[in-house]
Amino acid sequence: MSRDMVLMTIACPEGEPGLDRAAELLGVPAAEMDKGFGVVVLDPQKGLYAVQVHETAIRERPTADTGNGAVQGPFSNPRIAPFGPTRK
Repeated sequence: MSRDMVLMTIACPEGEPGLDRAAELLGVPAAEMDKGFGVVVLDPQKGLYAVQVHETAIRERPTADTGNGAVQGPFSNPRIAPFGPTRK
């Protein structure tokens, strides 16, 4: 059974977090993180990063965000594909 993933953004001003730190910031177990997606830098000056997490883990987590914008999402992550025929 495939589980849907969602994108979450996290703020980590101390620098790029590993998956364990990202999971801690989100309030989910590290096993729920998409290791293949990893941690993607969105804005290094603001310390913003994106991670992909199992949707059920996000729904079931205790509220980890304190309202300061450190965690945002979930966001959908639609598959990107060409629109129409490709040029040769």
